[in-house]
Amino acid sequence: MAFRLPLPPLALRVPLLTAATVFLFTVTTGQLVSWAMGQRLDQEAERLGRVYLDGLAAAVLPAVRNGDAEALQEALQRALGFQEGIRERRIAIGSADGQRLASAGIGPNPEWPAPFARGLRGHIWELATDGDAVWAQRPLKDRGQVIGVVAAKLDVSSITERRRRLDLAMLSFGLAIALIGAAFSALAARHALKPVLAITQALRRVGAGQLEPLAEPMMPPSDSEAGRLGHAFNGMVAQLTRRENLSRRLAERERAALLGRLVGTVAHEVRNPLAGMLTAVETARQFGHDEHERNEALDVLERGLRQIERVVASTLAVHRDWGPPRSLAAADFEDLRVLVTPAAQRRGIALDWCVALPEPFPVDALRLRQMVLNLLLNAVAATPAGGRVRLEVKVGTDARLAVVVEDSGAGLSPAAERRLCSPASPAEDDAAPVLGLGLEVVAALGQQLAVEIAVQPGAGGRGTRIILQAAATLSQNEPMPPELLA
Repeated sequence: MAFRLPLPPLALRVPLLTAATVFLFTVTTGQLVSWAMGQRLDQEAERLGRVYLDGLAAAVLPAVRNGDAEALQEALQRALGFQEGIRERRIAIGSADGQRLASAGIGPNPEWPAPFARGLRGHIWELATDGDAVWAQRPLKDRGQVIGVVAAKLDVSSITERRRRLDLAMLSFGLAIALIGAAFSALAARHALKPVLAITQALRRVGAGQLEPLAEPMMPPSDSEAGRLGHAFNGMVAQLTRRENLSRRLAERERAALLGRLVGTVAHEVRNPLAGMLTAVETARQFGHDEHERNEALDVLERGLRQIERVVASTLAVHRDWGPPRSLAAADFEDLRVLVTPAAQRRGIALDWCVALPEPFPVDALRLRQMVLNLLLNAVAATPAGGRVRLEVKVGTDARLAVVVEDSGAGLSPAAERRLCSPASPAEDDAAPVLGLGLEVVAALGQQLAVEIAVQPGAGGRGTRIILQAAATLSQNEPMPPELLA
């Protein structure tokens, strides 16, 4: 895996790239200007050297034409005496075939002799390796015929030094201008990015849950693209804020509706046994000396208290913390049989238990157990004495768990069936039919577990058959409690 260095943030990357671009462009432009000026100076120096050779050629032409070596030497010495403009280091005159006729000045330098001495003819401009001297050469013509060669070794050290100082000054000036331009361009880029960076920071705050619009001092001019972007962002924040407020109000209404429905259901479930219990208390007060009446009143009190206990247990079942989920096992249904049997025996109701669950099924056991327990208790309460309540559990061909609770009671109303199979939304709570609290618990837990609930007539068209179908929602390797594995 290749190692990649983390990129700096956009707020730093763009100004740096802009500054680097301006700096390189300015430095490169300065170097190109310096090179062009150097070329121009070289051309001017070469032109000046040719002008000097023209004057020297005119001075030595008569002596070369006449073959007067003494006059030629004297002319060279006179030329060396005038060094106001250009300083000569050495002057050499050669014949047309390259033989030296006369020379004067410093030297000769065997390592760098005159060009004609090295077989070079015609116009020559040859700079020394150290740049301090140059050989300038031209043919010496008389009436259009070449009769010799004039060469002069000129001292250009002062020109070279001035050029070096000029190059250094140009480089320093260019670097200074480049640095200033890079700094200004970085600041300009940073200023141009300021609205975008402000919106980026605001979006980061939105991601963290802080819906805050851009402050007015941070807003760029409205007629610019950044200004339009800022106003669009503020509009988005305003819409999200309104949506959050609306969602909060809807949630509060939903909680109020649920609480009202819970209170109404609890009051409905508790009021009936309380009326019977109050009647039993009055009976006990009036006929307490009669053992039969007293025992009957105590039975009514017991049944009322048990029904209130069921209401409390069912209410806690919806609102308690269930803890970590675990898979459903056959032992859970054996526990339900133990819980339901006393109520069934008191009412004289037979229980049919058919549980085919050889392996734990990956569904939340505690919630599903509570659903089945409420269905069984409601079935026992709805079945007349001598009736029968049946429980059937199996895994279908579609790999879903099917739980069937069937009784031989009077059955559910169509409105209650619809509410049990499709729990009402908060907006529909006021118009929804009132179920018993046990069935309310079944509907609420079924919605939490995504359990499909179906209601059918019982065997022979009597009673109610309620079918729960649950898909696997837990990992297959959920741990089982030790008491269920025993």
